[in-house]
Amino acid sequence: MNRSTENIDHLERSVGDNRLRHALAARLDRAFKRAGVSSAQAAKWLGVSEDDVQYWLRGITVPPLNACTRLAAILNLDVHWLCTGQPQVA
Repeated sequence: MNRSTENIDHLERSVGDNRLRHALAARLDRAFKRAGVSSAQAAKWLGVSEDDVQYWLRGITVPPLNACTRLAAILNLDVHWLCTGQPQVA
């Protein structure tokens, strides 16, 4: 299974699992705080509403994989870590 498929599977499971949604929300929140990024800035970069980003940060919904990929690139993060919480495997 390739990394993209693993990330998609994780995000799909997150939709129905509170624990996974909240863990993803915590990683997003930590990344935003480290980078000094507001939900409004992230929303503008991604072309989504600020409410969408706020829902992600609260663990209400999860961002689509393309949003995670773009955020990881913008914030200089490993997308695998952002989506799964696991370090990148060599």
